[in-house]
Amino acid sequence: MNPSQNWIKEAFLPIFILFYLQGMESLSSPAFVSRNTLLKVIYNSSKYLFPFILFFLAAIQILWLCFISSYKDEWATLIVLFLQLWIYISVFRSRTRIRLLTEELHRISNMLRVYTIKKKKIFKVYIWVYCLFVTFLTIFLEMILFNSGMIAHEQHKLRSSKLIPEHFKEHSVTIMYCSFTSITLVGHFFFGTLPGYYCFVCCCMKQFFLHFVGKSKSLIARQDYQSILEIYKEMNKTMIMMDNFLNFPIFISVVNILTSLFWYGYSFAFPPNADNVTGIFFAMGFVQYFVLLLITLIPAAAANQAAEMAREFVLSLPAWFPKQYKMINVHVRRNFMHKTTLTLLEIYRIDKSLLISAIGSLISYGILFGTLGSVQNINNEF
Repeated sequence: MNPSQNWIKEAFLPIFILFYLQGMESLSSPAFVSRNTLLKVIYNSSKYLFPFILFFLAAIQILWLCFISSYKDEWATLIVLFLQLWIYISVFRSRTRIRLLTEELHRISNMLRVYTIKKKKIFKVYIWVYCLFVTFLTIFLEMILFNSGMIAHEQHKLRSSKLIPEHFKEHSVTIMYCSFTSITLVGHFFFGTLPGYYCFVCCCMKQFFLHFVGKSKSLIARQDYQSILEIYKEMNKTMIMMDNFLNFPIFISVVNILTSLFWYGYSFAFPPNADNVTGIFFAMGFVQYFVLLLITLIPAAAANQAAEMAREFVLSLPAWFPKQYKMINVHVRRNFMHKTTLTLLEIYRIDKSLLISAIGSLISYGILFGTLGSVQNINNEF
């Protein structure tokens, strides 16, 4: 493979396609599209279509709260939609950095020569497998949704609502069908893109830092401390850039994932309908969001751990060069004393304990609300 060819950008192509469908301008416009006005309009339509869908869903959900008497599920869905809208806006503002980050990763990859041809192919396969997993799971959930008792339950609520005019009730059912389809598509397909992107970028950074430590030992044997400092500087700069534009959307994404996990878990434990198909829908939704939580936090924690190992190695670098000790020590302390880590909102350092805390909080609130729900059901019976 040509070293000048950005293989990392090619590997991320499936994720870039998903970002493009969300209007992120992650793909370059083909030449034949630029020459045709109609094709250009169609190609750029995703920039306007996806935001319209998000705002449309939020508006429909607000109307649902006005026209039906059961508020619990609708409020939960509305909160998740607003979180997803927030994620979209924050990522859209930094959309140019999505591709720029892969270019930085490619440059570091060329400096370290960490990925062999076989490893590059495996990395590409992992990304394709993830994107196909999200795609087929979304299709499966759509099929389950429209065969579950939830649809009939929602139809009954709309048709029995006294706030909806009789002549508009059938139209409201049609809108409900479109809304449910879009919510499932947006929540399970499109918003799996950012966690997937973050996961694979973190995997790259982890490999770079670990390989850097091994490669530096051979550079020390050649008395080449300049290359060590140069490579580490590039990795450090990329890590800082990555955290600067992703710490906020990833924080909101984690909040969205935890909220969705709680909603799916609670709905599975206390389903609005007792049919098995509805239970399968909530169980599969819970599994997908739990996977998203794992692939968001575990690779980032591993990247932080590898970055700390590389930093400790660089801090010990002056001792390997007694003749240049003072000069290297001054350079290291001036540039690399500050810890570079991936964070959530620049407050929470991502590590494995954060994952355990998140799961613990989820279980605690689940038990609390589950107990309250059981008490409420008992009171309703009396």
